[in-house]
Amino acid sequence: MENDVLLSLVSLMLPENILSRFSIVNVEKSLDTILIYLDEKIDAKYASNDLFESKGFLNPVTIRDFPLRDKAVDLVVRRRRWINRQTNESFTAPYDEFKAEGTRYSKEFAVFLKEVYGDEAYDFPFA
Repeated sequence: MENDVLLSLVSLMLPENILSRFSIVNVEKSLDTILIYLDEKIDAKYASNDLFESKGFLNPVTIRDFPLRDKAVDLVVRRRRWINRQTNESFTAPYDEFKAEGTRYSKEFAVFLKEVYGDEAYDFPFA
């Protein structure tokens, strides 16, 4: 029960639908930043097919999300690397629905920053 409540609370803080693709593996808090570590779950469409095999994770990527309680929030995301056994080619599942193209921001946070600051690059807090 307590775990379900915690998961519900965290899901409100994270970008929409991210918990459908990623599991929370750790949370760290420092003086000015909250780090939420996420590992990509095994996708059922790949796991049920003998043609594909998970070969671990790529190096983590940090995505900046909305600040919380005057702290920057960074999502440290590890994506799975898959291999096609037939062709021996490796690939990853796309995650563009969470990250704004050409940035290290979550989509929602990038839209917010663009609305507030426009297209100009500024050195604003938490960004």
